[in-house]
Amino acid sequence: MSADTVPDADWGTVTGWGRTAPTAALLVRPRTYEEAAVAVRDCGARGGIARGLGRAYGDAAQNAGGAVLDMTALDRVHAVDVAGGTVLCDAGVSLHRLMEVLLPLGWFVPVTPGTRYVTVGGAIGADIHGKNHHVSGSFTRHVLSLELLTADGGVRTVAPGTPLFDATAGGMGLTGVILTATLRLQPVETALMSVDTERAGDLDDLMARLTATDHRYRYSVAWIDLLARGRATGRAVLTRGDHAPLDALP
Repeated sequence: MSADTVPDADWGTVTGWGRTAPTAALLVRPRTYEEAAVAVRDCGARGGIARGLGRAYGDAAQNAGGAVLDMTALDRVHAVDVAGGTVLCDAGVSLHRLMEVLLPLGWFVPVTPGTRYVTVGGAIGADIHGKNHHVSGSFTRHVLSLELLTADGGVRTVAPGTPLFDATAGGMGLTGVILTATLRLQPVETALMSVDTERAGDLDDLMARLTATDHRYRYSVAWIDLLARGRATGRAVLTRGDHAPLDALP
């Protein structure tokens, strides 16, 4: 495959989120599922891999000398089941966009990482976790089905509990290119959060607090002072919270 034979394709340099170890690849920007299929079939000996918004910590969405499919143009929210709490969307939709669409309807993305600027496809490929991992598990636990473009250019509907789904969930894009996904959502009453913040004097104190009361919170994160020494080793700021209910607002 060359930049001359594929629509909206050119050679460029890509990196991970840390912007280290840049590599040159043919960047393909499919605008339809058909263009994505053409790119996959014609990607050549070095193969191709999908890329979202480039927030991978390492080099997951790089392919030196090969093709990289920028999926961000495939970003439609197809349908929201407001009563049932599900959404069908393209893999290139960002979690930020989903929040904009879902929050006014009383729903929220079930798992969010440290940034909302990741795509649904990337969230599935990396099987991301959030600060609610102890309650909700990782992202693909909430995927009801997905459409996967495989190396032969065919599209398969993949359901949880199948070998292909298990290989795709956290498979870093190596089973194919995710085109769409149907997600189960988290119900919320408001767009606000109720948050508790406390200090832990040392690592033992932090772990005791988490063990005793973490089950009361949907979201939990501790920032640990790695420079502290002596009796203060492991001291931390512990922040926990949940979606604020309507009756908690002023």
